[in-house]
Amino acid sequence: MLTNTFKFNYSVGAIANGIKTDMFTFFLLFFYARVIGLDPLLASLAIGSALVVDSITDPVMGAISDRTNSKYGRRHPYMFISFMPVSIFYILLFSPSTEWELSQSQLFWWMFVCASLTRIGMTLFEVPHRSFGAEITKDYDERTKLFSWREMFAWTAGISNAFLGYFVFFKSTPDYPLGQLNPEAYFPLATTGGVLMVISILYSSFKTRNDISNLSSWSGSTSFPQMISELKIAITNKSFILFFLGSLTLSISWGMLNSLTLFINTDFWGLRGDQLGIFLFIYFPAAFLAFSITPRLVVKLGKRRFVLLCLVGVAVASPIAFICYNLGLTPDKGTTSLVLFLCIPLVFISTLSIAGNMARDSMIGDIADEVDLQSGKRQEGVLYSAVSFVQKVNTAIGALTGGITLWIFNISKDTPTDDQAYSLFFVQGVVGPILFVIPLLFFYFYTLDRKRHAEILEKIRNRA
Repeated sequence: MLTNTFKFNYSVGAIANGIKTDMFTFFLLFFYARVIGLDPLLASLAIGSALVVDSITDPVMGAISDRTNSKYGRRHPYMFISFMPVSIFYILLFSPSTEWELSQSQLFWWMFVCASLTRIGMTLFEVPHRSFGAEITKDYDERTKLFSWREMFAWTAGISNAFLGYFVFFKSTPDYPLGQLNPEAYFPLATTGGVLMVISILYSSFKTRNDISNLSSWSGSTSFPQMISELKIAITNKSFILFFLGSLTLSISWGMLNSLTLFINTDFWGLRGDQLGIFLFIYFPAAFLAFSITPRLVVKLGKRRFVLLCLVGVAVASPIAFICYNLGLTPDKGTTSLVLFLCIPLVFISTLSIAGNMARDSMIGDIADEVDLQSGKRQEGVLYSAVSFVQKVNTAIGALTGGITLWIFNISKDTPTDDQAYSLFFVQGVVGPILFVIPLLFFYFYTLDRKRHAEILEKIRNRA
């Protein structure tokens, strides 16, 4: 049984990715396309290209950490060094100013290089950190509790980062009544986040370094042909394939919705930064509500049925604002009353999406046990590299599709027309929710439940 002290020390590390994910999901495309003036198609290309780099480094990092033996275990050596690249390049990513007078090509390359290196830095931490969490306990429900803690810390960090943005750095000025359009606000916000990343990574790495004594070390071959053979067993596992495809398609859908949110709130709803900050008071209780209900409902329903329930709930709640607007039921644009109205569906969407993430994160640990039974090797690193990649897909493909959408509707740095803004609203309110049907199908056929997991653990014990 894991202590609450361990869960806290471990979960603090998720703060770093929570901050990065918040900025990449909601602010990165907006900053370059709407604030700095990079062509949306080029911005989406930079984001997509960085994801390609990530698609290579994530599984490589997973395989390397699985096969590392050191006095600090398989995971911690990489966690210790990750704080430098992730914080430095994250800050540099949000450094460009309109005063730099960079060309479109220069802005593109700056965005691509810094985004890629930020992602690589986060890979050095996230893949080993998630893998470490999965191998520290094999209990079906204890894993859910641990990753619920982790997800709560990540979400709280992301929300807190947005809170700093809207209430501290995006304040209205005479030149920028909508403070989120102020190009000078992003560097101090990123610097603050970068410092917090360093603290969270180092704290979690040092505080958990002594908890590796009872964990397994790599005893197999480290040759490349053998590595490929073992990787094949892991990535061809039926449970893993269904999980990966379900999570991937969900991330694409969710990422597209999120990437357009700030554009819609700014250009369609006409909301100021301080008004947008009101939404954050929904996210905090939503995160804690999800944290409290997820372990309990997983015990009653199992992880698969709980994830399906969350997906259906998000799909139903997502188009409510769009439907109400077209029926004339929403308050006037730009008003605080509108913000409060929009909070109603948001509380359901946020709670269910966070809860679903908590349950899905713990599924990979169960899959790792099944792969261990098949291959005789613990490959949490490889499997969790897929989780890390999928999470980044959320921000990358979402931003990529968002950028293409901006390009299709010819939306640039200049204020969009009413028709252009409504088109974005239509994509978010109609197209996005429809896409949730696809991940529902994949998770419906996922069969690694509590009973099957118990059978796997029994066979592993008998094998030993």
